[in-house]
Amino acid sequence: MRPFAFTGNTVRPAREDPPRTAVRPLGRDRVLTAVRTALTETGDRHGTALALHGESGSGKSTLLRWAADTAADAGGQVVRVAPRPGGAAYSALRSLTAPLLAVPGARSADVRAALPDALLRHAADGDETAVCSTLWRTLAAMAERRPVLVCVDDWQLLDPASRGALAFLARRLDGTRVLLLAASDGQGAVSPAEDGMTVLPLPDLAEEAARGLLSERHPRLSAEVLTAVLTVAEGNPRALVDLPTALTPEQRAGRAPLPDPLLPGAALERCLGRRFRALPDSTRVLLAALALLEDDAEPGDVAWLAGALGHDLDAFAPAEEAGLVSSDRTPRFVRRVHRCLAHATAPAAVRRRASRAWAELALTRLGGGPSGTGPAGPRPDGPTGLDEAPPDAGEAGAHHEHAARLEVLGHAAAAGRRWSTAVRAFRQAGDLSPTSWERSRLHTAAASAALCGGRPRLALALTWGPGVRPAPTTAHAVRAVRAGALFDVDFHAEESFRGLSAALGAGPVAGADARDSAAFQLSALTSLTHDPAPAKAALDALPADAADALRIAVTARLNPVSRAKEIRERLATAAERALRTPGAGPRELTWLADAAWQVDDLASSGRLLAAALHRSGTERGHLPHCWELRAELLTAAGRWEELRDLVARRLTEGGAEAPERHVVALKSQLLLVCAYQGRREEARELAREVRQWARDRGSAHHSGLARYAALLLAQTGDAEPAGGADWPADADPCLDAVTRQAHAVLVRGALLRGDPAAARARQTRAQRAGLTRFSDGTTLLVRHGRALLAAYTDEADTDELFGLAEDAATAPARPFDRALLALDHGRWLRRRRHPAAARARLRTAYETFGRLGAAPWQDRARTELRAIGALPPGTARTTTASPALSAHERRIVHLAASGLSNREIAERLLVSPRTVASHLYKVFPRLGISSRRELQDALLGGGEAL
Repeated sequence: MRPFAFTGNTVRPAREDPPRTAVRPLGRDRVLTAVRTALTETGDRHGTALALHGESGSGKSTLLRWAADTAADAGGQVVRVAPRPGGAAYSALRSLTAPLLAVPGARSADVRAALPDALLRHAADGDETAVCSTLWRTLAAMAERRPVLVCVDDWQLLDPASRGALAFLARRLDGTRVLLLAASDGQGAVSPAEDGMTVLPLPDLAEEAARGLLSERHPRLSAEVLTAVLTVAEGNPRALVDLPTALTPEQRAGRAPLPDPLLPGAALERCLGRRFRALPDSTRVLLAALALLEDDAEPGDVAWLAGALGHDLDAFAPAEEAGLVSSDRTPRFVRRVHRCLAHATAPAAVRRRASRAWAELALTRLGGGPSGTGPAGPRPDGPTGLDEAPPDAGEAGAHHEHAARLEVLGHAAAAGRRWSTAVRAFRQAGDLSPTSWERSRLHTAAASAALCGGRPRLALALTWGPGVRPAPTTAHAVRAVRAGALFDVDFHAEESFRGLSAALGAGPVAGADARDSAAFQLSALTSLTHDPAPAKAALDALPADAADALRIAVTARLNPVSRAKEIRERLATAAERALRTPGAGPRELTWLADAAWQVDDLASSGRLLAAALHRSGTERGHLPHCWELRAELLTAAGRWEELRDLVARRLTEGGAEAPERHVVALKSQLLLVCAYQGRREEARELAREVRQWARDRGSAHHSGLARYAALLLAQTGDAEPAGGADWPADADPCLDAVTRQAHAVLVRGALLRGDPAAARARQTRAQRAGLTRFSDGTTLLVRHGRALLAAYTDEADTDELFGLAEDAATAPARPFDRALLALDHGRWLRRRRHPAAARARLRTAYETFGRLGAAPWQDRARTELRAIGALPPGTARTTTASPALSAHERRIVHLAASGLSNREIAERLLVSPRTVASHLYKVFPRLGISSRRELQDALLGGGEAL
């Protein structure tokens, strides 16, 4: 139904399309439907009273405006009640007198003046009943001509007399064409529900609606800023709309670091700022300090801060009563945006005191100790009120001392891998520094800490933007930090090589050294480009005292095949030491896990990776590479559903902060899984994205992954095509991990397209590279390729070569490679008329492909099984195709399967040997076999014929 507008005695339906004057609020469909329904029913004389209930900024006023515009567009009348906090009795109702007197139409002037007269009489004799009844009669009379919508914003601010009159009205609207729509934040003494109104709650917007509102109102926000605003706003519409307005154009574009914490805009200040400014001075001081604490702060931290500022925890009580802080053991802000307001509404002197107290607390927790004698000793400042005088000439010295303490904190936090603390300390120290070169040095230190903490975009913003002018002494360090950040955020092979090579010559930056990260990234560049120069440069630049884990990781990237034995020996020693030492950092463990992966030691890599993730704590810099390594391990191990969950989770949780290169790495592994499983549409979309990125950024590794996925899909097509013809003939398996991984499939593809010379050349190159000595996995692949070549040329030792490949297929890792070997071996055995041996291998392939979800490959195995008259495991035979054996036939089959000859069976059953042979000749096709050797498998397989 639609709301109706009435003119005289004529009923006119409103337009079906939304009115041009009404802006539809996003994410409030349930509330909008309820209000529309109420407007419709009001036109049918079923007036009612609704209350929109939500916290400040939840969109109540926007919904009231939408309802008013919708009602006016439909031809209704809209009147508004304006609360006047602190006003006299009926001060809010007096805002109705002027609109009522101005109502046009044939109604008498007495009706329009009734309410003003009643209010005047109440001032004389205090007759409240007359006011209430007059309000009801006046609005009901107005609604006779056209329906009336009464809007009341901030119900909780109404004076008691006005609220009582409107509650009287709310209970008596049925039978009228009046709709009362109020908005309340629940802070008043009496809720709208108690006043007889139906409450419509306004929860936080869902993520999709919140993202849509933010994108609509601020379409040019960078991805990382959008994520930051969504995190702080928590679905509050006003916060979503207002927070970006406090940012500079450079900050909104992601070219400058965001404030810490974010600043509220003017609308949030008006909406919530007064609640903070109304608090006692002691409470505001503690809230300013609480805004600087980490989310994982302990109860003792807050107590120490309170004592440092000359107060106790009881000072939080007013904020808790105001709904700004919740105190369950540890005081915390109810909303993240409250932290922004607590910091922004505090005077500058209070913020300085809070920052000093936070710095001393952080130093104490990190073991640096406060400037006084300890947590229980002298405080960084004595208790003062909010009316503290502005800094005088002597304050400059205090600023300098505080900046020095913040720098000490930054060093201590970096040493303790508390990267977020280090970033804030260095940033604040730089902001307090009087000279541009000192600011540049400290902001570069903050950028280096941000890079180590897994926030490359923040590192870029701190070193690139308006006002950032690196001093000559820090310019080299700035280039080093930017090169490391761009490697993840905006990877380009050539530019990364130049930048990271230069970064290796940079010195440490104010407590955070980016050279180790640069060395590891440079070695990773070798794997991405298949060029040994980057890893060689990294290895040559490593100082003598470089971490052993880093040296092993760089060596493993440079030449994993020829130096595999040496790397494994050093890796085993370093891994044992790191796992046994509780203080070993997650970054070192990640380097060792990466080295184990490079030398194809999947078990050690998984164990080290698990330890790195377990010890991560607040350290995040290594995590993107951890997730990339985890995805590769899951792909190799055939745990493909876990991989899908991991990729979906990381892409969702990482959001815009996720480094682009790592996102592509995760999608590349998902592409391989789609190719293995024959998900062609999904694989085609992923391949397009990965191939384009690889082409634009110069990543030969990702191009190879896309080609490998295409090769897998080609070999499972309806017609068995060639595949692999576009693979570089000179691909070096020592540097190219994808060529090693795809070796057997490449040989297979060359033979399928009738090019044995290409298959032989690839096989020879792999054997000369030493892949048969590299690992069990590559030994299986190379022997598989050799067996395929022998089968193609019909060599006498083909079965022996397949057997050697099977001997290497003992490890549980890489189940797809083992299943593919079983499929090819079973296929060759079938064509050589060895059905029993073929059946065993084809069933193994069928079952393994089934567990992996590799449907096209499982179909191939099923086809081969049917070609020898065998059914796949778990498939029942039909009675029409295989009629049941008679008792006499079953007896002959069992005796033959036990190894008896036809003559021995004939003697036992008292028949002739020719009769036994005749029965077996008829039974074999019905059992799907072709010789006596397969009888035992047929008996084990069962089926309706038996």
